[in-house]
Amino acid sequence: MPKTDLQESETLEFKRQWTDRALEDLAAFANTRGGTLLVGIREDGEIVGAKVDDREIQRITNLIAAHLGITPSLRVVEMEGRPVLKIRVEPAAGLVPYGGRYLRRVGTTNRDFAPDELARHLLERSGRSWDGLPGEWTPGEIDPEVFAHFARLARARLPHLDPENPEQALQNLGLLSDGRLTNAGVLLFGKRPQRLFPQAQVRIGIFRGTQILDSHDFQGTLWEQLEGAMARFRQVLKVRFEIKVEEATLEGLQRKEVWEYPLDALREAVVNALVHRDYTYPADIQIRIEEDRLEVWSPGELPPPLTPEALYGPHASVLRNPLIAQAFHFAGVIERWGTGTTRIVQLCRGQGLPEPEFANWQGGVRVVFSQDPYTPERLRALGLNERQIQAVLYVRERGSITNKEYQQLTGVSKRTASSELSELVGKGILIKTGGQRGRGTTYWAKIGRIGQ
Repeated sequence: MPKTDLQESETLEFKRQWTDRALEDLAAFANTRGGTLLVGIREDGEIVGAKVDDREIQRITNLIAAHLGITPSLRVVEMEGRPVLKIRVEPAAGLVPYGGRYLRRVGTTNRDFAPDELARHLLERSGRSWDGLPGEWTPGEIDPEVFAHFARLARARLPHLDPENPEQALQNLGLLSDGRLTNAGVLLFGKRPQRLFPQAQVRIGIFRGTQILDSHDFQGTLWEQLEGAMARFRQVLKVRFEIKVEEATLEGLQRKEVWEYPLDALREAVVNALVHRDYTYPADIQIRIEEDRLEVWSPGELPPPLTPEALYGPHASVLRNPLIAQAFHFAGVIERWGTGTTRIVQLCRGQGLPEPEFANWQGGVRVVFSQDPYTPERLRALGLNERQIQAVLYVRERGSITNKEYQQLTGVSKRTASSELSELVGKGILIKTGGQRGRGTTYWAKIGRIGQ
């Protein structure tokens, strides 16, 4: 029997013949990304063909409509000379149940939605956002000091905002519904929002390997969580001072703080986490500070169509929590939609640091900041001698180095230069390109962090 080159996947399923079990696959496809069911192909890809005529196609169409309430595309195609029934299902506007269950497609299997996942998807498919749902609290739970602070920040963009009348202002901002604070209103202005949403906090831990040296939780409103996280960064991160002399006077001395990671970039990462996280996910924002990296993880993966790769350049803004994002924008914390991640990248580049890494990771979004891999201290720790360190710093500034340039820079012989450059290649610090026997050979900085 002939076989197909196709393989079952998240969007493709094989069935030897039609059975009502296929309805599960179609429901899972409709609840995920859509998909295609091929009837007449065994699980191992062997094409056996399907005995289908117009009457059978109509019967299957009616079954799908009756049990799932959707209208798929059905047609017979020829594969290796045998008829195969191709059933195509598009993603449904709402969730499609089958037999009292809600299924989704994961890899090549169908799985039931977990209760929290089901709640999120029902909310998304309804066109509403979690932060816009009315909660249990009335305006009496508004913290007047927090609201007054917001009013001062938002004065430029909301000049008519009355700090003495928070109820009317929140009504205008969509943060009150039927006399109750929305979830966004609770997180932004409520007294101790963690009474309702215990997972809405930021946790910062300091690690050395697997050992936890210190851990702090930051609660309160989203504004307070942001301020607490930034204060903690200033307490635990290293800083050096650069002195610039404008003129030969005390007033002419300018001192610039240079933190091991740009504080503005860290602030953007925390703001993104607070604004865009999935608040239905039972986890807090987690920040790990290690010897050579800092990670910010927030619950909830990037919503489609965003991808981690798109965050390095201009991209559309997809708002999971539009009311929270609006408040941060009015307060001047978010300047323009969709520019936070590109600003993070630019700030790291400007300080000579590696670009941050964006990734969907363990059900959330992770941003990883890495230290400069070319500091003399780190290079010495890798066993480099002073000539090699000098050469690496030369490459960092110039982009590349040749054997001849190494000789001129360090005063060593050609043989020594070749040996020491080869050692740098072997340690994964430089990469070598060029011709045979060293002619035209150039050494470049390896892309990524040393030690990877």
